[in-house]
Amino acid sequence: MTLQSAGRFIDHPEASERVVRAVDDLDETIKIIRSTIFGLRARGGVGGAGLRARGGVGGAGLRARAVRIVGEAAPVLGFAPSVRMEGLLDTRVSREIADHVVAVLSEALTNIARHARAGRADVVLTEDSRHVRLTISDDGVGIPSEGRRSGLRNMAERAQQLGGELELSRLPDGGTALVWWVPVPAE
Repeated sequence: MTLQSAGRFIDHPEASERVVRAVDDLDETIKIIRSTIFGLRARGGVGGAGLRARGGVGGAGLRARAVRIVGEAAPVLGFAPSVRMEGLLDTRVSREIADHVVAVLSEALTNIARHARAGRADVVLTEDSRHVRLTISDDGVGIPSEGRRSGLRNMAERAQQLGGELELSRLPDGGTALVWWVPVPAE
């Protein structure tokens, strides 16, 4: 908050914009930390029984893996994507499904870096006891009607193998939204 209030006293527009971006990045980091804490509490702490039951070890839960993939993509993208996670991602999502989610997230961010010419990307990962849903949107140039689509085909096949779907749409102000979802088996 101190940084945010200090931004009002900066006269140089470029410096002021950098402070605003830094505040936004800090807000996103706080959301990730809170989401991770929620995941740890939901399974009884690091190394808890819920973590072992799903085949994870230490920081290998879906939340931590997703944060790591997004962090690794940031230097390639030239910006840090926003991340929001909700639900019992580390306890309700099986290791097999989590592996697919991580692969789709990595492929989607790689596609944005290679093709989209985007300045922003948003990652939303949710679990609602029926589905795990990964939504990735960007403000780039969109998906061309022609060209290679092997990565998109692989993502769609992953969803279909698990009884889910991949949906792509162009956003009204430019860019693309990718929604990948699969059912979460009942416990």
